[in-house]
Amino acid sequence: MWNPFRRADPEDELAARAGERSWPTRLAWLVLVGGAAVLVLRCGVATVVEIHGDGMAPTLLTGDHVLLIRGTWGLAAGDLVVYDPTPPTAPPIEPGPPPQLPGPQEGRGLPRHDGPRQPLRNTAVVDVDDLDLGDEWRSVQRRSGVQDAKALAPRSLRVGRILAVPGDRVTFGEAAGALGLAINGRPLTQELGAPLRLAVRGAQDSQAPPARPRGTAREAIGERRYQVLSAAPGPTRWPGMRLPGDAGPLEVEADGYLVIADNRDEGACCDSRALGFVGPDRIRGEIVLRLGGRNHSHPDVAPEAHGLL
Repeated sequence: MWNPFRRADPEDELAARAGERSWPTRLAWLVLVGGAAVLVLRCGVATVVEIHGDGMAPTLLTGDHVLLIRGTWGLAAGDLVVYDPTPPTAPPIEPGPPPQLPGPQEGRGLPRHDGPRQPLRNTAVVDVDDLDLGDEWRSVQRRSGVQDAKALAPRSLRVGRILAVPGDRVTFGEAAGALGLAINGRPLTQELGAPLRLAVRGAQDSQAPPARPRGTAREAIGERRYQVLSAAPGPTRWPGMRLPGDAGPLEVEADGYLVIADNRDEGACCDSRALGFVGPDRIRGEIVLRLGGRNHSHPDVAPEAHGLL
């Protein structure tokens, strides 16, 4: 029973003071545990990376910082992913008779893969060091018996949008669909949008090119809608898919991810049009958020004019 005339016990006062002193200690522990949790998430689950190049314009522009979730769990059509553009190692070719050179009329108009390689420009690039994958690549190459692992590691990763996932039925040459595509029997649709004045630049451009109007379109795949820079008129080429020529619409089952850049013209060098289906082992993670703010590399583009819709 409470007694107002009872003198305070010194032990009770010491316990109360100890309780008061425990709050800073508790706060310090919360900061320590929170910092450790952030470090674990940064190393194993999520990380912030910077985009170099405008291969994903207008969704992502060079200089944008995005949040990436590592892994391939839950990937669906319409998602943005970071992937390794290094093509898989081709099996050794058995020696045979030398190939015949095409005649004057043979092979005209077909894409050529010989000649010196040109630097990749206007692609959306993520530095490998941003994902802390150097040690992982070296361990993988060591397990594969490769001595010079550093030389085989990719110098940079690419960004693209998934249009089809493994197991989907992809129809190439669909006249009614954008890019000549239909996914699971549904053509990829586009609705033309207003031109966007944009200075498209590559990851290696030291000076900003002059801005010029670029055609845009609002594309839909299932329930997902997003904005793209329209491709030049004409049929879409798929050299990485090795499709037969003049065969009409052709339906195949995807054995990997169909990844396409939103900047349809400049991004064609390094997406599934040139590489074919991207295997799950080459996907590094999903981009789920663009960190807001004005992009200093594109001062004329309002923040609300691009980003993940």
